[in-house]
Amino acid sequence: MLTKGTFWGAVVIALVAVVWYRSQIMSDSAGMLKQGLRVAFVTGGSGPYWQITADGAQAAAADYNVELTVAMPLGSENIEHQMQNLLQVALDNPDGIVISPVDAERLTRSINRISDKSIVVTFDSDAPFSNRQSYIGTNNLAAGRLCAELVKEAIPDGGKVAVLVANLSKYNLVERKQGFADELARKRIVSDEADPAAYEVIDYLLDDGDDEKCAENIRSVLSANPDVKCMVGMNARHGPILIEVLSEAGKLDQIKLVTFDDAPETLAGIAEGHVHATVAQDPYKYGYEAVRMLATLCRKGESELPVVGGGSVSVTVYADAIRKDNLDEYRDRVQVRKQAIADSDEKDDAA
Repeated sequence: MLTKGTFWGAVVIALVAVVWYRSQIMSDSAGMLKQGLRVAFVTGGSGPYWQITADGAQAAAADYNVELTVAMPLGSENIEHQMQNLLQVALDNPDGIVISPVDAERLTRSINRISDKSIVVTFDSDAPFSNRQSYIGTNNLAAGRLCAELVKEAIPDGGKVAVLVANLSKYNLVERKQGFADELARKRIVSDEADPAAYEVIDYLLDDGDDEKCAENIRSVLSANPDVKCMVGMNARHGPILIEVLSEAGKLDQIKLVTFDDAPETLAGIAEGHVHATVAQDPYKYGYEAVRMLATLCRKGESELPVVGGGSVSVTVYADAIRKDNLDEYRDRVQVRKQAIADSDEKDDAA
């Protein structure tokens, strides 16, 4: 039977052990952060969406003692420019490279070669058959299904739908298209007497990241299909272009719009009733988590990786539907984050 003295002695020993353990963990973490890493961050383009991913990457670099080099291709969704950026940063043999592959198939061989010397993490769009160690991004099959559900909301009686896509070489767009097509084709019987609404996809219109080509695709659809009921933009650039071209054609409120991402013009379009809804992602979080994950992998090595699944890690940042009824709430959340980032920058400058 334990005496009071024995009991309290055991308590003291346990507390000492806890304090020692926590001090060791904090010491190890501090030691890890002292180890400066060199990381290259290669985006898929140079527009506002990609700048937000780079902002997230820079924030993580500051938090995890990473020397970050950001490389943005000159053109949006341009594989040649991205390949040049990738090869250029790889020549410096950084500890790790973060990349959003514009063309998963063409870049797989390059990623595999680079992975012999540097740890590679993909974000926003994956290269799943490469030797990358981690993917940070949304579940794009689910995002595509969500987009189709929004189309069904916008035109519940069915009709013709045109879909704008930058390309089908990016793995995320391939998955979005698949999820969208699967959900749009799924029949919902409203009652025993009612036929399910029928949806016809006119085409998936590719523009290769060229804004003028995208605008021409929209004009062609309007000319050849005056009865089109809904137009979908699967890339961040598409919302603003759709609003502009349909406004010029006098069709802005006659055709329902469903888009991706939160370009200011798109959010204004939702507020004014021109856009039914948009599928919002979190590009800042993509950039931050990709650099954080890469820093962890560089410092902890294979002990951080699972023993199955080829040793790779995938982190999903979920997409969400933004409509007029939750637009203000969404904007408030974005503003809170911006203020937190600004406060953190001021604190760093003061230090």
